[in-house]
Amino acid sequence: MPQRLLQTVTRLCQVCLLVPLLACQSLQAGDLLIEVQGTSDQANLYLALVPADQQDWQPSLYELQGTQTPLRIAALPPGRYAVQVFQDSNGNGQLDLSPRGIPLEPVGFSGNPSLFGGKPKPSDSLFEHGTTDGVINVRLIPPRKKQERLTPAPPPNGDR
Repeated sequence: MPQRLLQTVTRLCQVCLLVPLLACQSLQAGDLLIEVQGTSDQANLYLALVPADQQDWQPSLYELQGTQTPLRIAALPPGRYAVQVFQDSNGNGQLDLSPRGIPLEPVGFSGNPSLFGGKPKPSDSLFEHGTTDGVINVRLIPPRKKQERLTPAPPPNGDR
């Protein structure tokens, strides 16, 4: 009987220690607001949040969609993350890419890296989120328009 009572008290103490620990972690988590600049229409914005050490944008820790900014991620634990935001112009729910990996829809990343070489990796878009509420700015970059090929103008009279 005393051993069973001791086991019960031990389990209760473990639970009592675990509850404040979990409560402290949630108290340390702050909201993250993502201000999105460069939206072109009322199409849905899609957000993907990934941890710093992840090599690709899938799978994401958190996904969000909406048409209004700022986008809010509530109670995000402190850490290093990367964010991708895109505007789904054609309504298919995914970021469309060219065969060379160039985004075909307005897209932006935390840290606003260049898209010259195609879609960046999460390691190119890292930011630090602390224990308090934070704000990051993401600038959407519209896709490049295909340039029309112009026929060369005929040379002036007499020049060949």
